Amino acid sequence: METTTPSVQWHRDISTTTSGVENIGASPVVVADDTVVLTTSASVVALSLRDGTEQWRRELTPVTVQTPAGIGDRPAPPVMANGRVFLATTGGVVALEADDGAVAWRNTEVVGAGVPAVIDDALFAPTTDGVARFDTTDGHRQWTVYVDGTRLAVAEGTVVIVGEELIAVDAETGEIQWRQSDRPAGFPVVSDGTVYVASSYTDILGRSLADGTEQWRIDRRGSMELPVVTPESVYVIERPGEASSATFAFNRVDAGAPEPRWCSEIDIGGAVTAASEDAVFTFQHDIGLTAFTTRFGDAVWQYPSEYQAVSLAVLDGGIVSVSPEGTVVALGGE
Repeated sequence: METTTPSVQWHRDISTTTSGVENIGASPVVVADDTVVLTTSASVVALSLRDGTEQWRRELTPVTVQTPAGIGDRPAPPVMANGRVFLATTGGVVALEADDGAVAWRNTEVVGAGVPAVIDDALFAPTTDGVARFDTTDGHRQWTVYVDGTRLAVAEGTVVIVGEELIAVDAETGEIQWRQSDRPAGFPVVSDGTVYVASSYTDILGRSLADGTEQWRIDRRGSMELPVVTPESVYVIERPGEASSATFAFNRVDAGAPEPRWCSEIDIGGAVTAASEDAVFTFQHDIGLTAFTTRFGDAVWQYPSEYQAVSLAVLDGGIVSVSPEGTVVALGGE
């Protein structure tokens, strides 16, 4: 992997202030089809991945969500699929054309409550009534399951919902398949038939996607959060409180709990984790962006920054990050 600090390809300051609207900053970035998309308190903005120039801006009011990094509420990010940008707003669920931001459809039967997820021609969105499925073509609502939950993962024909409980429903019918009282926190991750989720009881656990049975549990008596899952590994952030935080790497195994591979201490406070094939990235409050090798956890470069990242998007050897104030930065890549 690259062992020198990557160069800044471009950076862009996105105005997050709108007259008469409370400024809660910028959402995490979403990158697809050479386009970077994010939201502010009152708009959706698309930038060119190549040079950061603004492609279009659409005035909409996204719902607010709590960031995984624990730095307060932020506008809900969109999702991109099938040439469209999908967004939960205070006025309904909206689909925009990705090339010019034109409204493809708007469903005002519901009020959005979280970040949607898209699989094939189906859009799943948390709403104030529950979780609903929509046709991505025309926005027709196909079903609603009346459960509490605003954080979703969709895989293998199942929608996993995190709220007061951990709930799985059939993606076709909306029928509840199982539910567990885990007091889950953050977003669930689904991989190879296992649901990875952080628990409010400070541990990381794996449950069977098929029936919800517990397969394993990692409990270090500290607050473990933000699981990132790759084909070979699981990465988590441990926040023990007053002591320094840490990035943990675990090897995935065929049966049983993931096995520890390395641990790297990071700064006290929140950190956002992302991973690629050969690097793990953390963003620390006072240090900036650090890249660790996936094999041994060696820190190979740092990019100091005065702002705190909301999210990291990793692609083609490059990184796109955004600060709460709306500064988008592209590092490395082609």
